[in-house]
Amino acid sequence: MIRNHELDHFIICKKCDTLHRKIPLHKGAKALCSKCDTLIYQRNDNMIEKSLALVITTIISITIAFTFTLITININGLEQTLSLTSLFAVLIEHQQYIVGLMFLFLIVIFPLMILSSIFFILLFMKIEKYGYSVKRLLILLSHLKHWSMLDIFFISLLVAMVKLFDYARIELNIGFIALILTLILELILANGISFYQLWERYEIIYGVENEEA
Repeated sequence: MIRNHELDHFIICKKCDTLHRKIPLHKGAKALCSKCDTLIYQRNDNMIEKSLALVITTIISITIAFTFTLITININGLEQTLSLTSLFAVLIEHQQYIVGLMFLFLIVIFPLMILSSIFFILLFMKIEKYGYSVKRLLILLSHLKHWSMLDIFFISLLVAMVKLFDYARIELNIGFIALILTLILELILANGISFYQLWERYEIIYGVENEEA
């Protein structure tokens, strides 16, 4: 029978489910799946510092996207601005409360909670304190990470804009540019740091059985 601590020496490829034994890597090295060449894990000694800077930039960018106007639509001289606040207000005005709540949580609250969780996880790991809080935040992040629909909202916005191009003049505003930047930064962040790496770093810094007093 394989014990739990022995399982820590193995890792499964997320793409093809091939089991591999983990080996020590030199600085900057990457471990690829022997079957499908998918990246399994890598050694990045500056992961916390780089990811922390990236997540702070992403939080600033998403705040701008949520605060400023996304697009301006002009139809025969009638001008209408579109922002996340105005979209939510329209849904509530038309008594679409369930859709409004889904919009509020999936597009605004959950993405902000995910980024905030990552920020505090990395910050606490950097100062090597509050191990119990880091553990709870990692568990919270595991539940929230699939509930950010910001990319779906962006695609829906693009589809709506394409349909309006024939009879409306559309101007892209700072909120739209910030939204694009946010999605790019989130993609870079997702590729640069994995959930497995966060848990592994947690165990290195705090120890498996660490509990905050």
